[in-house]
Amino acid sequence: MVKVSEHVENSLKFYDLGSREYEEGGIKGDLIKMREGCEKVFHAYVEAVNALIQKYGLPEPDSHEERWRVLNEKREKELIEIGDRAFLYLHVFGYYKSTIRPEVEETIKDVDKAIKYVKGKVAK
Repeated sequence: MVKVSEHVENSLKFYDLGSREYEEGGIKGDLIKMREGCEKVFHAYVEAVNALIQKYGLPEPDSHEERWRVLNEKREKELIEIGDRAFLYLHVFGYYKSTIRPEVEETIKDVDKAIKYVKGKVAK
């Protein structure tokens, strides 16, 4: 099992790699790089939330649905909203559908906020 601190570290690394790939892909007109960046940023969100869930003393979720359920039970409304947008705009549209919607850049920033929030909560 991955430790809470490892999830946080992985989240930071995925975010850094993904946001840079997305930006570089945009500059170079490289859609593959932008898509990969979207997926890495989405995974950064997943890693951060997994850290928080484990910090609550619960096992790592097996699915996005289970992750949502735990966040809902813990009343983490903002994390749910960011996760819903990250799933839709980064994972589905950005990565799988190769469609970079206007919401992508704002969603990337929101994932950064989510990571910082989680990092603060798990440090307590």
